[in-house]
Amino acid sequence: MAQAESESMRVVMFPWLAHGHINPYLELAKRLIANASDDHHLDVVVHLVSTPANLAPLAHHQTDRLRLVELHLPSLPDLPPALHTTKGLPARLMPVLKRACDLAAPRFGALLDELCPDILVYDFIQPWAPLEAEARGVPAFHFATCGAAATAFFIHCLKTDRPPSAFPFESISLGGVDEDAKYTALVTVREDSTALVAERDRLPLSLERSSGFVAVKSSADIERKYMEYLSQLLGKEIIPTGPLLVDSGGSEEQRDGGRIMRWLDGEEPGSVVFVSFGSEYFMSEHQMAQMARGLELSGVPFLWVVRFPNAEDDARGAARSMPPGFEPELGLVVEGWAPQRRILSHPSCGAFLTHCGWSSVLESMAAGVPMVALPLHIDQPLNANLAVELGAAAARLKQERFGEFTAEEVARAVRAAVKGKEGEAARRRARELQEVVARNNGDDGQIATLLQRMARLCGKGQAVPN
Repeated sequence: MAQAESESMRVVMFPWLAHGHINPYLELAKRLIANASDDHHLDVVVHLVSTPANLAPLAHHQTDRLRLVELHLPSLPDLPPALHTTKGLPARLMPVLKRACDLAAPRFGALLDELCPDILVYDFIQPWAPLEAEARGVPAFHFATCGAAATAFFIHCLKTDRPPSAFPFESISLGGVDEDAKYTALVTVREDSTALVAERDRLPLSLERSSGFVAVKSSADIERKYMEYLSQLLGKEIIPTGPLLVDSGGSEEQRDGGRIMRWLDGEEPGSVVFVSFGSEYFMSEHQMAQMARGLELSGVPFLWVVRFPNAEDDARGAARSMPPGFEPELGLVVEGWAPQRRILSHPSCGAFLTHCGWSSVLESMAAGVPMVALPLHIDQPLNANLAVELGAAAARLKQERFGEFTAEEVARAVRAAVKGKEGEAARRRARELQEVVARNNGDDGQIATLLQRMARLCGKGQAVPN
């Protein structure tokens, strides 16, 4: 009996112009393609759309089923094509980049005309993308690269059809209705008279325009009750993709000549605190000085990844170098990039002092390493609260306001995590969570479920079995 011919599904993915968003979309694309190939009922081809500045480093990922498609943004003052990405973007130009992206809506529509996709997967910064798809009869759904708890928090606080109320999960709430509303306003209200889309409207509109369901980079084992509440808020099904962990090694690791791994090899098991605050946050000189002094005061060996802004970014008074006279005896300082997942998985890594970006939270749990939480902005305080609730955080730095911490508090939290009883309990819990994350990251069933929903949404459901 002849085997039925595979049905083709053409997918366009359009993440926000940040590598922290592009990487999960890229990983999701690879897993959808692999799952469809294993199933033999669908032949999935993904077109990942972004700017040339973002796509150039990803060229080696391109295959006959995963294609990189350039979107050229319009020219705006102070925003040359090299800055059509959040990487290295001066903070003062972020609103300009968003405006340029919004102005590119007609060009994106022209790409859809050229690519003729069956379905669109889009990010929250571009709530106009599903409208461009709808005008062409193409269904679209939102894929959230942050967690369900944080997403539900912001949607709850941004709802305007009822009186303000505190987020119903006290462990995630920032202190009640007033504090929740104040923080939401801080994150979503931007004074920008040139904005084509109001900042506070981007996420609600994006989720509202998602066709039937929303995909979230998470799992029910970690965030079930928050997924259920988000589903209730939106009136849509929430489909988890799993953690979508990406290996940070490969040829890139060789850039430091193995120096990081050799240094870690020389330290005792569980003795090192790994310190990193993401790829797009630059510390001020005061923050850098407090962190440096605190790490030295802790008496704990540390591996600190530091990043400095480009020369033209002077908007926030970011530090340009390490504090004068800082010559750590117990630590290694690495500037720029470091293989985060490999560091976390090294036997000598005993704790992770982190900003609690969602990917970092998941990677820390995946490695079984307890966190020292220092959330700084956006969804990070909510992720930190979730980490505490899950028992994945051994300590949390006290801050007067986000970003205001002392050297003494750094030392206290690091010592507690690596040498204290809090650290011992967190390490036991971290090992349990490690199994949960590993199970979900390797669970093809979640991707298969998403693939089924996608196929049905674009009229190809007959090809995918239940």
